[in-house]
Amino acid sequence: MTTVKFLRNKLIINNVKDLQPDYDDGTLVLTESQAVVDECVFRRIPVAGIETTGGENLNCQQIIIDVDELEDDDLERIYRRSAGIPWDIAYTNRCFIREYCEDDLDELFNLYKEPHMTDYMEPLFEYEEEKQYERNYIEYIYKLYGFGMWLIFDRFTGKLIGRAGIEVRETCDKENQAELGFAISSSRWHQGLAFEVCSKIIELAKEEYGLSSLIARCDSKNIASIGLLLKLGFSQVGHEADGDLRFFREI
Repeated sequence: MTTVKFLRNKLIINNVKDLQPDYDDGTLVLTESQAVVDECVFRRIPVAGIETTGGENLNCQQIIIDVDELEDDDLERIYRRSAGIPWDIAYTNRCFIREYCEDDLDELFNLYKEPHMTDYMEPLFEYEEEKQYERNYIEYIYKLYGFGMWLIFDRFTGKLIGRAGIEVRETCDKENQAELGFAISSSRWHQGLAFEVCSKIIELAKEEYGLSSLIARCDSKNIASIGLLLKLGFSQVGHEADGDLRFFREI
């Protein structure tokens, strides 16, 4: 799901000499040439490599197998990945869900400073360590799975009000399973936002990402989260190794 299109032009270039000195924002270069890939990376031009039968093995973060099979949303996603622009995930009645990007880091730290935000979850790392962690998350988790932990914004004010999403973790013990996680700003508790957002994420987990079950976990003293998980259709099925309650739901 995306409403704003950033990709405006795509060019197939297979010779470094054909690269222009600069390009307008929204330009994606497609190439079969490693030299072109390397030059684009050096100049920070969004680029995707095209794999060809019998061609050279390209070293590129974005690889395309069949250009003709790509739809507009596929190319938009490739451009955003190359340009470092977060992907829009979904809207709910009151919220907007999207991927994290590095520009969100300060706002994320402000969210975690709110009272009681880390009562039942780990705090963020120190600033520079968290920055590197989030960079790696964008680079590897979003690209590998296409999903992960996302940011939740008030769709009317644009303010960051939480995080929620699904992740494939070591706690997952079935195929096509992910773990649901969520945290809403303490200033917005008791407004039904977590239920609203998580309901949408469960829908996406099944329809968009083809998952067949979800797990969740929470501290046994976290009464609000236990109640939310039960309301979302989860059942308690045991405990995690660290003592957290374990919940399960087929989707």
